[in-house]
Amino acid sequence: MELYPYQKRVAKLLRAGKSVVLQAPTGSGKTIAAIWPYLESWDRQATDFPRKCIYVVPMRVLAHQFVESTIKLVKQDMVLSSIPDVKIQTGDQPEDRRFEGDLIFCTIDQFLSSYLTMPYGLPNRLANLNAGAGVGSYLVFDEFHLLDPESTLPSAWYVIKQLSKLAPVLLMTATFSKTMLDMLAEELNATVETVSPEEARKIEGRIQTPVLRQRVWETAKSGLSSEAVLNAHQSRSLVLCNTVRTAQRIYREIKQKIDADNSPIQLLLLHSRFLTEDRHRIEAELRRLFGKGDGCDGSGSVIAIATQTIEVGVDITSEILHTELAPASSIIQRAGRCARYPGEQGKVIVYPVEKFTPYATDKDGKAWKDEMQAAFQWLQAHSGEAFDFDKEQEFVNAVATPRDQRVLAGLFAGETSRKEDISRVLGGDQQAAGRLLIRNADSFRILIHPEPDELLENPKSASGFNLQPATLYGVFKDWQNRADELGLDWIAKRLIEDYEHADRDEDNRTDYDWKLITDSSVLTSTRLVVVNPALAGYDPNEGFLPDRGDTSFISTLPENAAAQTWEGYSYSLESYEEHIQRVLTAFETVILPELEYPALVLEKAANWQSGSLLEAARLICLLHDVGKLSKGWQAWARAHQQAVGKPIPASFAAAHTDTDRKNLDLQAAAKEAARRNPKPHHAAEGALAVAPIFFNALPKELAQAAITAITRHHTPFTREKNQRYNLETLAGKHVAETVGFVPTETRRKINPAQMKTNQPPNPSFPQLLVNPSQEFGWLAYTLLVRALRRADQTGTSYSTR
Repeated sequence: MELYPYQKRVAKLLRAGKSVVLQAPTGSGKTIAAIWPYLESWDRQATDFPRKCIYVVPMRVLAHQFVESTIKLVKQDMVLSSIPDVKIQTGDQPEDRRFEGDLIFCTIDQFLSSYLTMPYGLPNRLANLNAGAGVGSYLVFDEFHLLDPESTLPSAWYVIKQLSKLAPVLLMTATFSKTMLDMLAEELNATVETVSPEEARKIEGRIQTPVLRQRVWETAKSGLSSEAVLNAHQSRSLVLCNTVRTAQRIYREIKQKIDADNSPIQLLLLHSRFLTEDRHRIEAELRRLFGKGDGCDGSGSVIAIATQTIEVGVDITSEILHTELAPASSIIQRAGRCARYPGEQGKVIVYPVEKFTPYATDKDGKAWKDEMQAAFQWLQAHSGEAFDFDKEQEFVNAVATPRDQRVLAGLFAGETSRKEDISRVLGGDQQAAGRLLIRNADSFRILIHPEPDELLENPKSASGFNLQPATLYGVFKDWQNRADELGLDWIAKRLIEDYEHADRDEDNRTDYDWKLITDSSVLTSTRLVVVNPALAGYDPNEGFLPDRGDTSFISTLPENAAAQTWEGYSYSLESYEEHIQRVLTAFETVILPELEYPALVLEKAANWQSGSLLEAARLICLLHDVGKLSKGWQAWARAHQQAVGKPIPASFAAAHTDTDRKNLDLQAAAKEAARRNPKPHHAAEGALAVAPIFFNALPKELAQAAITAITRHHTPFTREKNQRYNLETLAGKHVAETVGFVPTETRRKINPAQMKTNQPPNPSFPQLLVNPSQEFGWLAYTLLVRALRRADQTGTSYSTR
């Protein structure tokens, strides 16, 4: 496979460790430009390029297509010797909640919420699990400028500036204004790479055709309607709406007319509120009927109606493209789905709008509204003209430059306050500041069920739909009115999760509950809502129906609901020594490959000795459960085993006990034993006990990071949770018997005699922990706690299989 010249230039820069700001026209292969360097490096097993790539998109695009096209690329075009694990993580396709894939396509809300220790789709007890996934990874941000300038863009910019110190970052678009290109590159110390008009024409002409590709733009005098779509239709029409509500309305109106006329026109609807299986079915049909190449069918007559869902990264084409007015960059992206391939002729019709949702509301978003109005005026002045890449850039520069200048000025001026907000969130102030950082990428998860308690095993993995906050507030008012008419006992319930005391008992278990919603004002206190099925429903061809109930649909849990978030329902008795050995085995075989490159580049950036971060990782795996060797914890474990009929001798140090939360008799016996011998905490206590070992073995900031990782390997925001503890007399012996599980060079740093065998409550404990203002120390903590939690859970699974 031969790369275009600009793709080769991008690859060369990235391999040299340089971040890149790329501008290239739609359909010119930006996705290949982004992932080729990563895949080529993966195939060579290169040690000088990241082993993980996170490809971030601004909205819920057809990520499924990214995966399919990437697998095709590695199997057919590149023929890699081994294929990286390619995953999707979006609100409606949560395939990789823990960011464990090698090449992950995800939405900006999923990426930012993970990095900011508030991951969507995971319980709060796992809030710090994903933060380290982006550290030392190759990050790609597609259509970066589409991020909300008041929330998501500043947060992403903070992360990009921080992580670009460790690994290259690629920002790319077809529609950056020149102002934005130059200023972003300067601030990021990146290289601007653009496709010149001449190179764009060469790419355009790569396939010889009798006529040149041409896309004519027109403006309509009135808003988008079913009549306008049908009147202009030839054989392939795409209709792009700004909201799901509009898309569903146009779909229903056209369907009614073609059914009444017995028309052979085939009709498709696609938006973000479909179940995974239906979305995949519609996506496949869309690609078959609107794509090119093997398996595609250009016969017949088809109209597809969609939202911004297909605005970015979708390889389909059409003769007529109808679009509601949107920001200039978005309109150009949409137009890229019309006359996309060489030799095609197409028409783009832009329709005025009365409301500027979702880009602007009556209360905010004036900059977007002004740009959209300016865009329509510009397009009216050029209506009937054919646009090439030069003309599209002229459009963007004329319309978007003023807003871009204001956005960038605000972005750079607000960096200090944004950093303070982010530090508060990373410190545990999730509710106060978190929504501000991701607000316009935020969404509510909506479930439908008559008996919501049946979903409490793992409600975040239940099948459901995502609604933007403004949309939910609107439909909730409708639900209230209809519930009164129907005489319903309840309208909706919100999920309750204890944020302050996540995993209170340090047993890898989240306790959820539901609370009635009687007023829309409480919606801000949750991200997951279950609605009465009498009020809302679902149709496989129309998607989520907030205005239509009793459709027979109810949300369901996947078969492996508990396993998806490591919910600890059952454990087998496991000795301390067995557990440590299994955790270290899991670290060396499963965790280490992901950690090696980030550790290398972070050590270099922080000026730490080579190998010190991996040494810290092995030490925390070795010593993370020393707190379980306290007299109180082992007394609880022995009482528990006695109660369940499987007693253990005093010489046996338990790491896990026989536990089955679904066995009510066993649970009752264990509860009574715990009443007599309460189960103490162990994480912070163990961190205190082994702190001297870490300060003797590692640089101070790295030692703090390691101690913080042990402290928070159950409860992600622990500060002063430590209690009085006394280690058992044999604690040193049990630790000594595990030291042989680590490499010799690490073994030399360990002296069990250095452990603190007892400790009263310690008010200075927080001083031992790292904080977000310690940049490299905090990044080390995110890597270490991720490594420890994954190794701990994976190792534990070895004993419960």
